[in-house]
Amino acid sequence: MLRLRRLAVGCALGSAGATAALVLVASLNFAYHGSSLRVALETSAAIAASAAAFLVLGRFWRTGFFDELILSAGLSLLALSNFVFAAVPAVFGLRSDRSSVWSMLVTTTLAALLICVAALLPRRKLTAGPRWPLVVYGSTLVIAVAGALPMVIYPRLVPRGVAPSLSGSAQLSAAGTSQVVLTLLYLLAALGFTRRHRLTNDELSGWLAVGCILAGASRINYYFHPAVHSNWVYTADVFRLGFYLALLIGAAREIASYWTSVVAAASLEERRRLARDVHDGLAQEIAYIARNVRLLREHGAEPQLVDRILRGVARAQEESRRVVGALAAKVDEPLDRALAEAVRDAAQRYGTSIDMELASGISLSPREREAVVRIASEAVTNAARHSGAETLRLYLERLDAGMRLGIVDDGDGFDEDEPPSGFGLVTMRDRAEALGGKLRIDSRRGAGTKVELEL
Repeated sequence: MLRLRRLAVGCALGSAGATAALVLVASLNFAYHGSSLRVALETSAAIAASAAAFLVLGRFWRTGFFDELILSAGLSLLALSNFVFAAVPAVFGLRSDRSSVWSMLVTTTLAALLICVAALLPRRKLTAGPRWPLVVYGSTLVIAVAGALPMVIYPRLVPRGVAPSLSGSAQLSAAGTSQVVLTLLYLLAALGFTRRHRLTNDELSGWLAVGCILAGASRINYYFHPAVHSNWVYTADVFRLGFYLALLIGAAREIASYWTSVVAAASLEERRRLARDVHDGLAQEIAYIARNVRLLREHGAEPQLVDRILRGVARAQEESRRVVGALAAKVDEPLDRALAEAVRDAAQRYGTSIDMELASGISLSPREREAVVRIASEAVTNAARHSGAETLRLYLERLDAGMRLGIVDDGDGFDEDEPPSGFGLVTMRDRAEALGGKLRIDSRRGAGTKVELEL
């Protein structure tokens, strides 16, 4: 998400610098005569705006946010305007007259106004249903037709617009003023989408902010270098194409994130089903074995054998609890919260308290987070069972290149040359090495133990 904000800032600075250079150095501005290129440009613009409008409308059906419905209406009107007043005439080689140019200006200004309102409007949910889309889309279409129709019926009353002066600069007219208004609307929309992206981490809002910056740059370039001929491609068209490209990328990323969330939801549901099966099946069978093993003492079985079996049963119960906890955990749960819940549960089972100092905001993949939680749980369990310490200390620190996790106790400790038997230390080392991390264990008899993991 930070990269997207940097991209928006880079687009703003780059567009401002390029526009200043084009205004100050007239030779940098270009105009290319190409009817086929103009057809491709306008058709691509209409398709991109239509795809983005359809996607945002789908988001409205899922979330019910009114601003997304307004945004969808604005993008739909933008697509319709490009199709009717630019793409179709370009395909059939029709020459644009004053009425068609001004009709397009009216509809694109209304579309930009709707996009700006959607960016600045507070998020408010509506009751999902066909009534609101019909009202918003119908009102938008009526206003657009009411604004454009008089110009088609009475073309003589339409102003001549902008024409290049002898010096190559733009003459200030009603059309030039409309380009300035469009620039301000898109820049306000960019600010609104940037703020929303910062507050909600919504990736589509970030791409909309990038697109609106490029759209604003295109409009200010149209002001200084008006598009006089409809079958020519100008410098401003390059910025406008960037706007529609940002819309397409945002739509593609949104669709990809939607499918990712669908897969994650299905995966989470399957994990929870497995957790229920383990809890209701394997865990209950282990508990049944434990109850029956204790009865062996009453039938004269060797006490040491019974104790060994019970220790194995206890390890199996512990492992089944961890499996259930790992399967039932949320995939996107923060590391500090997952650690706190897991180690607190492990310590309480053995009557030990634990002090925690956990840094927040450390980002790990689900696989890495699960391994770190399992290592911490194993270390806390070993300390609570064998060290004799009443209080343990757990800390999680952020490093420049990763993180550091530590579990410290002031219990009995052990000689590192003669580590305790069992697979606890072995599994912790294996998990750390599988992640590419380092696990250090520092212990002395009578001086406690420190387990530290670095990733």
